[in-house]
Amino acid sequence: MTEMLHTWRAFLDAFNKACDTDEWGPLAPFLTEDVTYRVTGVPFACQIKGREAVVAGFAKSIRGFDQKFDSRVHEPVAIKVYDPDTVTCGAWGRYEKAGLPDVRICAQGYWHFSGGKISAMTDLWDVTLIENQHALAWLAEHGSDMDASYV
Repeated sequence: MTEMLHTWRAFLDAFNKACDTDEWGPLAPFLTEDVTYRVTGVPFACQIKGREAVVAGFAKSIRGFDQKFDSRVHEPVAIKVYDPDTVTCGAWGRYEKAGLPDVRICAQGYWHFSGGKISAMTDLWDVTLIENQHALAWLAEHGSDMDASYV
């Protein structure tokens, strides 16, 4: 396994742990000071610059959406490494809340590295995918108290 892929996997582990514990500080060592995070294709699309702002954006989105569910599972699929500096993958997610239908999502992620740290991240959402159309419809019907936005 390349060092970049090892770092990426460790970052995902730290991110998923932060989603459960709401402790976001452990993400900082994986990110450059000037990291950017871009979300496209969804109503909450945004671009965030700077490590503190990106980590704060993650926390805001997870608190406003993911933590409103009883269960959250994300699985990276179709992982690819493009040497010397990029990891990509699909992300399949499933959310469960008692008494409501499950929510399933799919996005494509890109992580770019510089100096052994993540310097840019992009999540591309395709709202033509049935899973994402159903998720947006679910939000419209059941998610009035939820906010997945990062800023």
